[in-house]
Amino acid sequence: MDQQRRKTLQLLGASPLLLAAATPPERFVVSYNDDYAPYSYIDSATSTSRVLGILPDVLDPILSELNGLVPSNVGLPWRRAQMMVQQGLADALCTFASDERKQYALFHSVPVVQLQPHLFFNAYHLRRAELERIKTRDELKAFYLVDQKGNQWAEQALKDFPHVEWTPGHDAIFRMVMATRGDVHVSLSPIVTKWRLRKLGILQEIVSIPAPYIAPSVPFHLGIRKDHPRAAEILGHVDEVLRVPATQRRIEDVVRRYA
Repeated sequence: MDQQRRKTLQLLGASPLLLAAATPPERFVVSYNDDYAPYSYIDSATSTSRVLGILPDVLDPILSELNGLVPSNVGLPWRRAQMMVQQGLADALCTFASDERKQYALFHSVPVVQLQPHLFFNAYHLRRAELERIKTRDELKAFYLVDQKGNQWAEQALKDFPHVEWTPGHDAIFRMVMATRGDVHVSLSPIVTKWRLRKLGILQEIVSIPAPYIAPSVPFHLGIRKDHPRAAEILGHVDEVLRVPATQRRIEDVVRRYA
């Protein structure tokens, strides 16, 4: 509300409630990865830029409960999506709370979702039997890993690995794995990777096995830029809602629908 309008309402004896009602709702922009299906993505087969996926389906109803807040989603290539929040051009993102992201965003406590790392490798790999028997980080260090630069989780979790090849994108990872230019990819989520492999038409040519020795799970949290005036309030509300058992059941239903 502009200053002149507020003064006019006050002169007319408007109540604080009326003043609050006259204040337009605040647009709260969440910046999502546009190519991380099924957690967040834009359907390239349609002309719409609407963000689809598990994360917006879970977070939109929770954020909509806050008075005076209207959630709005934008889907962008992941580096740009993060930069939007870092530069204050968007308000929030939902991802792994890396050390770098904590420099410009505040994160809540209860995970929105938890991802389970898996190994993915060529079904025709000459050392497939060895890869399938891996049970420890040290055993995995004997192989050449392939991952996406800018992931941040991988850059933190795999920093002690001697052989990691970084690629500019997810699809490049599997081109290298299929060409045996790398042995294995540590994926945050088998749901995400299998979705991508189906899209690439190579699902049957890639083997997937759990890798709990890398991390039993990887939590995703909502992160809000530090200078947002309602950051603490919003994060507190998200935690409160996520602690309700009915919310967790709803999240499980959402994940099942996509998976």
